[in-house]
Amino acid sequence: MSKTSFNTRHFRWAICECCSGHGKVEHPAFKNGFTSQEWSDMANDWDAEGETNGQDRYLAGAYDVPCDACEGTGKVQQPDFRAMGRDERRAYVSYLREQREVAEIDRVISAESAAERRLGG
Repeated sequence: MSKTSFNTRHFRWAICECCSGHGKVEHPAFKNGFTSQEWSDMANDWDAEGETNGQDRYLAGAYDVPCDACEGTGKVQQPDFRAMGRDERRAYVSYLREQREVAEIDRVISAESAAERRLGG
């Protein structure tokens, strides 16, 4: 999807929806979770001091990475629709429509590519 942004001087701060304001997210390597064997292996993976194992470190967020959406700040700037003038609001609505169309096109292309890969194409 296009990463362009709407240019306006009317912004408000909002809590980042990606990380819920924490500024960090789970490492992408753990996105699909663990098998029971992997989780069991982590119980035996002690640190150099012998104080915490891999399970403890995972649950404490030791493997988390900074959120890309807010660059680790936990907050993002969003256009403030209420503070915009009429022409700027119309331009913003047009921008949102265009972004939805681009996202839909990207989704369709990804689905078609995935279908072709499944068919061996």
